[in-house]
Amino acid sequence: MQLYVTGHPSRTADVIVAPLLPAGTRAVHAQGIAPPRGITVPADPAKAAALFRRRQLFTLRVASMKAQSKTFPGPGMPITVTLDPSGRPRVEVAYARALYELLVKEGFLLNPATGHCQLPATVRRPDVGMRITQAVHRLERLGYTIRLATHRAPSPSGPLGPPLHQPPGTGGQSRTPRTPI
Repeated sequence: MQLYVTGHPSRTADVIVAPLLPAGTRAVHAQGIAPPRGITVPADPAKAAALFRRRQLFTLRVASMKAQSKTFPGPGMPITVTLDPSGRPRVEVAYARALYELLVKEGFLLNPATGHCQLPATVRRPDVGMRITQAVHRLERLGYTIRLATHRAPSPSGPLGPPLHQPPGTGGQSRTPRTPI
């Protein structure tokens, strides 16, 4: 789950905290779901976290699960693994169980800016292949379909061209927009 935090326009001792769409979801997946509201909390991080947890966390978790359940409907449950130019994997996943497997069981880290899972920098080159193979086999045994893609550097003359992965119904948009639910 990701949150948007910004200063309150008229009360400098407060901030506004609003939920963002979960990683791997788009606005279309949140249609028909009552969105959790943003709230004003003190600028003190501990107090803000306690208030948000008490007032909004349950609602946010329910809304996130509903939105995530609408992603990629149908059998196969695709997960995209993109290898960057150095051969390190970036995993785009929107399923709670797959996230659990990657983060807890396989030791991946979640990049909060992109919502992708990646191996820690401490995993060196010889072990990267073994770790990604192990993770892919674990996910396939659970029924996920793994799509492998390679990173393409932007061309000097223009954009990348077609996206590496087009989920059904996205109209060719492959990046996850970070908009409030």
